[in-house]
Amino acid sequence: MARLPLTDAPRSPDAKYKKSHHQYRTLSQQIVVHVLLPATATVTTDVWFQALVDQTRFGYDFALALTNISGAFLDGFFSSWEDGTAVPHGPGTEALHLIAHDMRALCLSTYTSWAGMVGVSASLAYARDSVLVGIVYILLSVLFAFVAHGMGVDLAQIMSSSGGDPLIKKPYSGRARLLLRQLFLVLAGYVVLTYLYLGGELIRSPEDVAGTLYIIMPTPRNQLVVGIFFSVVGAFVGNFLALAISNSMAYRHTIVPAETLCNNALFGLLALSLNLLTLWEKTWAGSLVLRGFAINLCGAASLFTRHVSDNRRLYHSRKKTGLQLNVLANMILASMVFWLAFEMEELLQPSEDLGVRRRGRVVFKLMKILENRRRMSNELVDNS
Repeated sequence: MARLPLTDAPRSPDAKYKKSHHQYRTLSQQIVVHVLLPATATVTTDVWFQALVDQTRFGYDFALALTNISGAFLDGFFSSWEDGTAVPHGPGTEALHLIAHDMRALCLSTYTSWAGMVGVSASLAYARDSVLVGIVYILLSVLFAFVAHGMGVDLAQIMSSSGGDPLIKKPYSGRARLLLRQLFLVLAGYVVLTYLYLGGELIRSPEDVAGTLYIIMPTPRNQLVVGIFFSVVGAFVGNFLALAISNSMAYRHTIVPAETLCNNALFGLLALSLNLLTLWEKTWAGSLVLRGFAINLCGAASLFTRHVSDNRRLYHSRKKTGLQLNVLANMILASMVFWLAFEMEELLQPSEDLGVRRRGRVVFKLMKILENRRRMSNELVDNS
């Protein structure tokens, strides 16, 4: 079975180490890893980070920024082990080398969220009544992630240089695989215990649930299962689509990495589906399936760490123009998605002052189109 695609920069010319064999010997092992790593990231962000937000004074904006920055740090750390610039010198570092690709493609793409960053910036801007606050939030998130990515690369180089004999002379692949199997058992236990920790009570009050038809009842356990499912799908779809775009002849020689830009544009807009449909019909707000699609799938499919990795690669290349264009293009895209999300935030909040002019012009037109289509469909049903 082929490896799950991870679109990344070409192999570094400074690479000193390369393995020809794969770390998973059976198809079942690979399938388990493709599910387990996104599940681990989803459990961490959706359960424990959310508990941190609920039990402390930190808001979700701070928690998401911390998630993206720490994810960029880990992406830089594992990128050195993946591309061979960090040379393993024992079973532990060899295990890092073997799992580096899947950690970046499956776990960290799910752990971080470009779409979530833009959506949270819009909520923050509405809460502070300042568009500038939202734009600054995006800029600082990307800037601190850029620095954290470089720190992760430096840590991997320090670990590589502090070892003894390089792995080229003393193979540890058997013991490294044993460490990975033990790690996967620990992660599986972590996911299962978190699932058992969550209660089976309804997320919404019985009065809100009464009279509403649910395909999946809104309980914390069901919400976690749905989130894991959509995260697994999102990690695969996002990386697969990015690889297809990067291999396309039309985008192969572009200065700006088109695959990252296209992915973030597509899934950043799709992530707005939750708020858009909630404006159309308020009962959509309680849909676990729609929330799983908008938050988990679009978050995993959007490439925040990939964007930071692109910036680091362009920064160290000879063509500094590529870095400037990449940052500019992504900021323009983020600003467009941010404005749509900001308009939705305004329309979702009831206005007490009827004299206040609402700024949701674009979203309002979209809502009119949806309303007209619903009216037409109802008329067709009545006539039939």
